[in-house]
Amino acid sequence: MRRKLAKAAVVVAGIAAIAGGTAVTAQAAEGAPIKVASFDSCFEWGKAMRDQGLIKGYHCDNMNPEKQWYLTPVY
Repeated sequence: MRRKLAKAAVVVAGIAAIAGGTAVTAQAAEGAPIKVASFDSCFEWGKAMRDQGLIKGYHCDNMNPEKQWYLTPVY
């Protein structure tokens, strides 16, 4: 499981660099939400991780009044 999470963190970091250098805080717990910049970022990162087989699916949620977006991976 640690290898899978490490790969996911590397993929997210790489996509973040390509997508404009936004900082992403990857959390180690399975299914923990990852803060992203926007809905579009969430969709692209989730799709990239799913296409690489790192996750089975994902959810993009706007979970707070500050309108911050989170990617929640499904393993």
